[in-house]
Amino acid sequence: MSQFSVVTPSLNQGAFIGECLKSVRTAAARAGADVEHIIMDGGSTDRTLDVLRGQDAAKWFSGPDGGQTEAINRGLAMSTGAIASYLCADDQLEPDAFALVGAAFADEPAADVVHGDAYFLEEGWKRRKRSGEFSERRLRRGNFLLQPAVFLRRAVIETHGPFDPSLRFCMDHEFWLRIASSTRWAYVPAPLASCRLHADAKTWSELPDAWDEARRMQARHGIRWRPLRDALWMRLLGCHYYRLKRRLIARMAKSRKSLRAKSGPMPSHAKPTESE
Repeated sequence: MSQFSVVTPSLNQGAFIGECLKSVRTAAARAGADVEHIIMDGGSTDRTLDVLRGQDAAKWFSGPDGGQTEAINRGLAMSTGAIASYLCADDQLEPDAFALVGAAFADEPAADVVHGDAYFLEEGWKRRKRSGEFSERRLRRGNFLLQPAVFLRRAVIETHGPFDPSLRFCMDHEFWLRIASSTRWAYVPAPLASCRLHADAKTWSELPDAWDEARRMQARHGIRWRPLRDALWMRLLGCHYYRLKRRLIARMAKSRKSLRAKSGPMPSHAKPTESE
């Protein structure tokens, strides 16, 4: 049995999957951990398969599937690690992720789930997002967890079942709600992953549909008024607000990148990182 299993669902992510693979290898080497990385590709037609054929660190499977959630569930079902997570092909683990997560589970043997902070990555600009300590009450007010920075003991998946395959956007939030009252969570106050923001990302390109799905999902858990209000706001105004915000952040990131190119590389320890 491996110490960690990471499942990566992928479809036409050739521009990013190489960095994803490298991030898992780097974090594994840094921790000296036995890591099983499984790529579940939905039949990519870009250069994804060329990247996968050119490496031997991750196991991979490619062919038509029932979507991202089904791919995650199939990968988790075939995985063997004592600790499991999923990492989308356009996201990355931070170099100390496995070391920090392993230490957190060792320090708190009763913990079922370890979660931490993450970066939002856009045009090379990394902005830190702090998740803070877990509480079910917070989770019922909104999904504050940063999915690639959440790691589960295998027993959690075996006990509570797979992610809901009927959900395209909020399967992680639904799973967290499902397990919240019967699991113990440990928080690592450090970035464990980077979430890449880009125009082709599913959640960004289909914001109103994503929030409407979240409304319907939360109603199943008895959470109704706030998700309904948020979904209506997103449908009418919020989608425009978030798209404008993303364009402004992308423009700022490009400006920072241009300034860095003119002034030369900055030492890694001195690079500023904004927090949200």
